[in-house]
Amino acid sequence: MQYKFCPFILACLIFTGLNISAQNVAPTISDPQALEAIEKKKEEVFQQLFKDPTNLSLLFEYANLSIIVGDLEGAIGVFEQMLIYDSALPRIRLELGVLYFRLGAFALANNYLKSVKEYDPPPAVLDKVDQFLAAIEDAENPIQWQQNISIGFKRTTNGNSGINADFIEIGDFLLDVDSSSKRQSDRSRLMNYSLNITHDLKHPRGDNAQYFFAYGADRLDTFSQFDIQTNIFSARRNFNLDENYFSFFNLEDAVFAPNINFLRVVLNREEILQSIRTSLDYSGQLDNGSSMLFSYYKDAKAFDTSSQKNGHLTGVSFGQSFVGMGSQALIGYKLSIENYRANAKYEYFENYGIEFSYAQPLGNNWQFSSKYSFQDKTHDDDYPLFGDRHDQLEALRFNLLKPYGSCWSFNFGMVFSDSKSTINIYKRRSNNFTAQVNYQCFK
Repeated sequence: MQYKFCPFILACLIFTGLNISAQNVAPTISDPQALEAIEKKKEEVFQQLFKDPTNLSLLFEYANLSIIVGDLEGAIGVFEQMLIYDSALPRIRLELGVLYFRLGAFALANNYLKSVKEYDPPPAVLDKVDQFLAAIEDAENPIQWQQNISIGFKRTTNGNSGINADFIEIGDFLLDVDSSSKRQSDRSRLMNYSLNITHDLKHPRGDNAQYFFAYGADRLDTFSQFDIQTNIFSARRNFNLDENYFSFFNLEDAVFAPNINFLRVVLNREEILQSIRTSLDYSGQLDNGSSMLFSYYKDAKAFDTSSQKNGHLTGVSFGQSFVGMGSQALIGYKLSIENYRANAKYEYFENYGIEFSYAQPLGNNWQFSSKYSFQDKTHDDDYPLFGDRHDQLEALRFNLLKPYGSCWSFNFGMVFSDSKSTINIYKRRSNNFTAQVNYQCFK
């Protein structure tokens, strides 16, 4: 098909060219050098369009380059101007439907996709249109849910939860720690299931409610007396605020979210802990582009094995996350202060924590993440027989995630933890290595 000169198209392209680095979704490539080369190519094609503004091949190339760098709105601008010139372009209508779908503009996507059928497209195109129309129908459902199941194994250097000390001090006496009580390695089988439900409340601000359920099991090959099972249920209500109610944060897109979380822990088929945690979260984006989360929480803990430890924990935390300059790396930190009051005064403690995180997409669609955490916990009173208790816990985590298609992923993790204490029976050190396969396309 031959195109004639269209000043309106050229005007649109000039405007797009002025925003050559616009981005409204993440680029499809993560390599900074490759991304820079695509941006350069995009500008070259733009310059060619000044000489030949109705060249169909150049228009498609410019739009596709825009899509690669994440400028979906730029690509939409080109395609829509082409339709103004010639409305009988089913391929363009299909592209527009897909792009609007990716931007979450489902009404426009629905209109463009349905219009493709008016031009008697081949079966392969019809199948693609029907897939996107079904996806739009699912996306507009007020209740969205996702299930995930994962299985795998873990290799741990401390399967028996052994003590990392040679002796225990009781008053003026030193008791040797038997070798069987020191840490020993083991392997375990992991099984995890989770269900995440999001309910769109159709509020003008876009408020929603979220419900989460998870079950996890860690079954050891040798030390089965340390088999662990956990059950979690949580409910959260997100209020998207029209204003920033706390001016000292100077937030944009502020969200206030009260939530409640139920936790149950079972050790070797016997319940050892129930916990009910309520929290108030306030989050949003700061002027410097970072995301912020402030949280106030209370946690009621009930230990079946020792009523002396039952009590209430109160805490506050503050965290920020930044996108690294010139990359897609995500860097964050979190600070926390906690106070625990139990039935026995020697179980009272104050806990101070700090956490640093780093995540980065790698080549071949791998996702890397890491986290370092440090906690310092001081008990108010001396422990009976053992005296003063002051604990410090360090943990370093690494994770590699590899998606396969839209349903499967593989997850490899390492955790190095070291718990130090003035009381030797609480000293623990462990290194864990895990490999899991995940599936999330349940219907």
